[in-house]
Amino acid sequence: MSNNHRPLNFLVLLLAGALALSLGLNGFLLYNQPALAVDYEDLQETEADLRLTQRLLARCQASHQQQDSLLALRPTLSNSNAVPTATATAQ
Repeated sequence: MSNNHRPLNFLVLLLAGALALSLGLNGFLLYNQPALAVDYEDLQETEADLRLTQRLLARCQASHQQQDSLLALRPTLSNSNAVPTATATAQ
């Protein structure tokens, strides 16, 4: 009977060792997980900043587009109606 208990004890010891190693590794990974995870509040803040920046950029683009279209409608001045410059008045 001694021979029957010997392989069984070895398997139990091997299983206990594997279980202890698994628990140790899982504990280590769970302990280090918060350092790797992104903070949810920081992520929300970043998304809010991005949306605000996109809205401001859209407003700025719309304003510039409106200014460009108004400048395109403005008639060009001919040379006779041009405002005199400093070099033209010095002659």
